[in-house]
Amino acid sequence: MKTFIFIACIGLIFVSCKKTGVPPYQSQGVITGYDPRTCQTCGGLFITINNDTTKNAPPHYDINESLQQLGINPNAKFPINVSLNWMHDTTALGRYGYIIVTKIKVIN
Repeated sequence: MKTFIFIACIGLIFVSCKKTGVPPYQSQGVITGYDPRTCQTCGGLFITINNDTTKNAPPHYDINESLQQLGINPNAKFPINVSLNWMHDTTALGRYGYIIVTKIKVIN
């Protein structure tokens, strides 16, 4: 019986362990404002990715969404510091520097 209790305790310890050290977001960035250009492939928001390792990374990317669509208060003042997960847009907009944001959180 003592052996069973000992093995059960060890099992509970392993089950309750969590993996640490994995960042919840891949990048930090700053949403600097709306894209004021008026063309067919313009619009959305400008964002600068702080730790962008993309070869020949542009100074900023475009997000083809509004603040409200991203879950950010539409009355927020720019610049807005954020943590985010993102990927390059693989549609035609990707040629113009657009990205797709998969997860975002405003940081203070």
